[in-house]
Amino acid sequence: MTNSFISPNLLMGEKQNISIRKSKKSLLFAIILLLIGIICIPIIVMLPQETKDAFSISLVVLSGTSIIIAILELCFGRKTYIYKPTNSQIHGRVFFCTSGKGQEAIRAIQTENWTLLQKLMTPNESSVKLEFIASKDRKMAYCQILTFIPYSFEPLSDVLPLSPEAIEELLKISGTKF
Repeated sequence: MTNSFISPNLLMGEKQNISIRKSKKSLLFAIILLLIGIICIPIIVMLPQETKDAFSISLVVLSGTSIIIAILELCFGRKTYIYKPTNSQIHGRVFFCTSGKGQEAIRAIQTENWTLLQKLMTPNESSVKLEFIASKDRKMAYCQILTFIPYSFEPLSDVLPLSPEAIEELLKISGTKF
């Protein structure tokens, strides 16, 4: 199973080189909703008195809902992480490994034994997971193995830096891309 995710632990080593911005999609969605909400207001005011029944109530609800959702999207919408030195977007992934094989996964990454790591990866959620982040231009990448200890995942390894070649191999064996 592969999920898109960016762990704060993986960003710690490059914290000064990372900027967090609003996602362009979230920002565009919020602007469109605000425009819909604002456009509805003059339409409501200009409606003739005899048509101010269900149609005007529907416009009021549409306007209010659009504005509220836009504000929530602006406050809590998706964020984009940018690697400042190259102005490249950072993507993250989560891969699950066979339960109980965390140390083997760490060794496979450290020795760049990608065939072993591919054998350890599982499509199902398990108690061992590999979190991985990389900039889109492949200039920065880190990964970490975590294990589930009741109620949360705890680090099993330190944050491991990856070379550009290792990034490509990890993406290839996992069948994902950015």
